[in-house]
Amino acid sequence: MNNLNTFVQRVSPLTYGIAVVALALVLILMTLRILSRNLGLGLTGLQLYAQASGVWMVFIVAGSLGLEGRHIEINYVSQRLPESVKPYHEILLGVINIAMCGVIVVGSVLAMREFWTGTSPSVNIPLPLYYVPAFVGLTLLGLVYISQTGTALSEIRG
Repeated sequence: MNNLNTFVQRVSPLTYGIAVVALALVLILMTLRILSRNLGLGLTGLQLYAQASGVWMVFIVAGSLGLEGRHIEINYVSQRLPESVKPYHEILLGVINIAMCGVIVVGSVLAMREFWTGTSPSVNIPLPLYYVPAFVGLTLLGLVYISQTGTALSEIRG
């Protein structure tokens, strides 16, 4: 299972790099949109490009954040469980998280296949570009959950 974590660790700098570029694009594009509106420059579609960049920024780092334990986690119940139950609870959550990652990854692949030649109506962004970051980020996050669940199973077995 450590091989999965090692793979995600090696890919993490790339995902963070892409997220930084996407964040910079959002900043630049929204600044241009504001200037265009206030100065009457007539630049159109900037907000749609910024939104597409925002999708990349959010989803591409999901696996890296999961590996580092910096993802969103609601652990109110988990913290209050008896120690003897916690490993089983972790496995159950792992299975649920893996399943949800699988649903999103499969949904992304199906959407990319369905809209392979499609583009957004007004700015012609290829529609599959909206689904690539979810596919990559949630695949990596699923690998992290598989590794964590495998570790929890190993601990139960002794």
